[in-house]
Amino acid sequence: MFEPKTKDITRWGLTIRGSDVYFPKKETAINIGKMTLKINPGTKMFEEYRLWDISTGIPRLIDEQRFDRTILISI
Repeated sequence: MFEPKTKDITRWGLTIRGSDVYFPKKETAINIGKMTLKINPGTKMFEEYRLWDISTGIPRLIDEQRFDRTILISI
């Protein structure tokens, strides 16, 4: 039976004045987001999720979603 191989990629980032800034770790995005929120109250935090099919030689995007995680920096 054929089982598809998949790879998921999660990226964390902040939207500051309309520009997206990405960070390697969730904790880094939260820490910088809390500091940035003091200077710019319009700062938003997000999580991007992408699921790739890597069964064949060419990776194919299966699913892509973006979640609002601003609550994590406003606590």
